[in-house]
Amino acid sequence: MADFDVIQGNKALAYGVKLARVEVIPAYPITPQTTIIEYLAEFVANGELDAEYIHADGEHSCMAMAVGASLAGARVFTSTCSQGLAYMHECVAQAVNYRTPLLLGVANRTLGWFWSLGPDYSDIMPELNLGYLVNFAESNQEVLDMTLQLYKIAEDYRVLLPTMMSLDGFYLSYSQERVWMPDQEVVDKWLPPYKAPYPIDPTINDKFPTASIPPTMHTPMRRIYEEILQDSRAVIKEVDASFGKAFGRSYGGLVEEYRTEGAEALLVTMGSMTTAGRRAIDKLRAEGEKIGLVKLRFLRPFPDTEIREIASNVKAIGVVDRMMNHGTRGGGAFQDIKGALYNSGVKIPIQGFVTGMGGEDIPIDDMYMMGKKALAIAKAKRVEKEVEFIEHKMPPMTKPVQLDWDEPIYPASDGCAGCGASIIVRHLLKVLGPNTIVINPPNCSGVNYGQVVRVPWMLANFAAAAAYETGVYRAMKKKGKADKVWITSFAGDGGTADIGLQSLSGAAERGEPIMWLCYDNEAYMNTGIQRSSATPTGASTTTSPAGDVIPGKVQWRKPLTEIIAAHQIPYVAQAAPSNWRDLMEKARKAAAADGPAFLNVFADCNRGWRHGTETAIG
Repeated sequence: MADFDVIQGNKALAYGVKLARVEVIPAYPITPQTTIIEYLAEFVANGELDAEYIHADGEHSCMAMAVGASLAGARVFTSTCSQGLAYMHECVAQAVNYRTPLLLGVANRTLGWFWSLGPDYSDIMPELNLGYLVNFAESNQEVLDMTLQLYKIAEDYRVLLPTMMSLDGFYLSYSQERVWMPDQEVVDKWLPPYKAPYPIDPTINDKFPTASIPPTMHTPMRRIYEEILQDSRAVIKEVDASFGKAFGRSYGGLVEEYRTEGAEALLVTMGSMTTAGRRAIDKLRAEGEKIGLVKLRFLRPFPDTEIREIASNVKAIGVVDRMMNHGTRGGGAFQDIKGALYNSGVKIPIQGFVTGMGGEDIPIDDMYMMGKKALAIAKAKRVEKEVEFIEHKMPPMTKPVQLDWDEPIYPASDGCAGCGASIIVRHLLKVLGPNTIVINPPNCSGVNYGQVVRVPWMLANFAAAAAYETGVYRAMKKKGKADKVWITSFAGDGGTADIGLQSLSGAAERGEPIMWLCYDNEAYMNTGIQRSSATPTGASTTTSPAGDVIPGKVQWRKPLTEIIAAHQIPYVAQAAPSNWRDLMEKARKAAAADGPAFLNVFADCNRGWRHGTETAIG
């Protein structure tokens, strides 16, 4: 029986995947996407979902697994965001040519720049024009419903293209909303199992896609794919109408209009900001203003026909973008709407607004202000400033205090009580001294200690810290300072044994004279205790839970120290913070090594291992 529940957006997406009876789920953790794959891991471990759950070594492999599984005829889901989506890019692009109707969930988060956990659309924009159908959800209910709809759209033989669902990180991914949960029986009837027309299965089919064609075929093939993408508009509308009949909810196809009757001006929004936009429109309408809102539900295919029709009835449009296409003087939706209207005969002023970058909130008051500006433009029939950045003043900050402090790490870090990483950092930097550069892939230590140490502590991309180290070392060598500066990485087991191993192996093979310290707490603790290849057999983590069907991690732990030692580098050692004298002595030997040095330091994480702080170091 269908029922309601109050759940996060990530859980709504996971339930949608479960209801769709997805068959293969490659997974890799990254905030704020991670709980999607954690919920799915629970479903699989407890026998609630009969699916192949694959623990990937990084996002690049994760997407490759998804494409491969879809090529073989399975219904496939994976998810990521931000840096993870960028790392996937090569395989994300390949999925289109191979006509793989997979679903990629993107819990939006800022890409690069000044890192943020908060959402904007800088992560999804580089992928937007590859040939995917790209949907933006406003609510947790829409997240669940569109999970089902996107599979039905993508698997339609008139489409057979991959899809992306954008749900705003934190604003949807971790926020609780009331969600209607449909009956599995009704879903099964509405969304039957996927039957791939040409799976790469030689037992039933002798056809397979090619990745190489003559140059003369490239332009015709791009035309064909564009025609398929444009023709998918009809399928999107059909599926939305069919979903409405089956489940009692529909969303209007590619766009949704809100109070546009008799409007002289419009605000155009997408994603979760739309809810604040609706409340602002309500307020303006109550004041007698003639204004409405249009929500872009799909950015690809772009709803140019719908936009032209709606725009022909108004005098001005204000476009609210949570993204910036640098060098174009505006955001992506702003540019798309201008392009859609240019040759249409609809000549009205269009104002672009860029706001909410890095996860900054877009409140009702800001939407109200943007609505007032759109109305003023409609009255004036011209735009004073084509693109406006909606900025807010920083709150006052406490003046920094200069401490008379001789230790390499200052007090007042954000680290957990009993954290072994802080002890390791302190003793490592005591050995190496002030002329040290720490190259840090994403992990707890960078968040907690990178701002309270007395040496440069630079954030590197997850898969490439050893390559960053190499670049820094080679520059120092060229400047004659190679013997004056220590260069080290401080990485977790995931950043060493999984996603960072290729870069580390390359540096070891080349003999780069850098130091690598792995603080091994046997899981991805920074993102919430997910399984890594260093997790021991039988351990229960959030992505390898001990369930009714699967009893925790079933694979052997990767022998990381032996793998690095096999590179025959000058120095490899193991240590633990409980024996800090031994740790410091091994750090000295690593620093004195003539070539690469590797320290694998076993580090307790009381949060991840679920015990008290008083027993963290024993």
